Order: sequence, then structure tokens, then C-alpha cells
Amino acid sequence: MTNSQVSVLRVFWLETYYECLKSWRMPSYTVPTLAFPLGFYYLFGVVLAGSSGNNAAQYLLATFGVFAAMGPSMFGFGVGVAMEEEQGQLEMKRVAPMPISALVVAKLGTAMAFTAFVLLGLYGIAYFLGGVRLSATTWLSLATIHLLTTIPFGLIGLTLGLALKGQAALAVTNIVFMLLSVLGGLWIPIMVFPEVAQTFAMLLPSYHVGEIALHAVGINDSGFPFAHWLGVGVTVAIFSLAPWFFWRHKQSQ
Repeated sequence: MTNSQVSVLRVFWLETYYECLKSWRMPSYTVPTLAFPLGFYYLFGVVLAGSSGNNAAQYLLATFGVFAAMGPSMFGFGVGVAMEEEQGQLEMKRVAPMPISALVVAKLGTAMAFTAFVLLGLYGIAYFLGGVRLSATTWLSLATIHLLTTIPFGLIGLTLGLALKGQAALAVTNIVFMLLSVLGGLWIPIMVFPEVAQTFAMLLPSYHVGEIALHAVGINDSGFPFAHWLGVGVTVAIFSLAPWFFWRHKQSQ
């Protein structure tokens, strides 16, 4: 490995480290990111599931893990980028002698770190309080899916952060986050929705990732969920191009 490659890796590492440190020191980010998924899962997956038994806790573990990954991804990118631009930090990073991709990698790394932290709590509640028992391979598969969830929703957040100003980005990200969570079937199975809402849910990436996670725990066992992977792939493709468009637009201003 050459000295220049080492230097680039060090830039990526330091940017990620300080992004994690900055996020950890913001209670407005850490508290909802960590507390909400754990509190909601304990309420719906353990307390209210009650007599429904292990199946409800296992079902909601798969979908609430997606919900847990969406929060740090969408808010870290969406609100974070918009606020940094409003405060002039993004402009400083544009002219700094570092690849702009370091910013994206740092925020993605931070989202994955926070997601991993909350997943430990979520899986602990599921195992010790919800009675969920899965094989080691299944736990690993589920954790991998939940961590990878940060990619499509991070890209959605990045699009919102580049397209909107600070407070507008916060408001719109909140709305989009809640709509994707509820209408995507992460809190309530979509089969209880009206038919129109069920059809709409199938257009949402949160629904497709949730179905992939359910498949991993053996609840939606209908063979390899190709259509759901395709849905996620389309989301990644679209929201990989959208931030590039908004970024180029800002550079041309």
C-alpha cells in the first residue's frame, strides 16, 4: 500500500471518527435514535404481544430492526447535511483537500455504528424478554440485513439533505421517516391495511427491506425474495443519482 493510499484511508478514518463523536455528543440525535426503537419494540413486541407468544416478538424483531436502522441513516444524512450546509460547514469541506466521498463514508459509518449499538439492545430484549430463539446463522443474517438497511435510507436522507434547507429538512425527514415506517408495514402488518394502502406499501423501500428481514427469520418463507431485493436495488439506483444531481446543482450556483 502506497503512502498516498494510507493518507486517504487515514482521512476517511478520522472523518468517520469525528462524525461519530459529534453525533454522540448531540442528545437530540442520540436519544431518539437509541431509545425509540428499543422502547417501541419492548411495548409492541413484548408487553402488548403478550399471549401472542414468540411469533409476534420474532416478527416485530425483524421489522423493528429495519425501523432502528432507518433513524440514524435518514436523520444523520438528511438533517446532518442540511444543517452543515446552513452553518457553512459543508462549504468548508468542499474546499478542503479531502475527497468529498469521505463525508458520505463518515456519515454512513456513523449510521452503521449507531445502528449496531441499538441492534444489540433490540436483540437483547428479544432474546431475554421476548423469548426469541434463532440459530446463530439466522442472527447473523438478520444483523447483516439490518446493517445494510442503512445504505438505501442513508441515500434517501442524503437526497433530502441536499435538496432542502435546515429546518425544512428536519420537518420533511420526520414526515418521510414516519410514513415509510407506518405505511411500509414496520409497525403493523400491511395485511390489516385497506387494499389501496397495501398496494401503496409495495412501492416503498421500507416494505421491501422488512419483507427481506422477515424472510431471514423464516416468517415470510416463500423462497428467495427476488422481487424485494429488486425493489431495494431500484431504490438504491434512484437515490444514488438524485444526490449527485443536487450536489452538481449546488456547485453550479
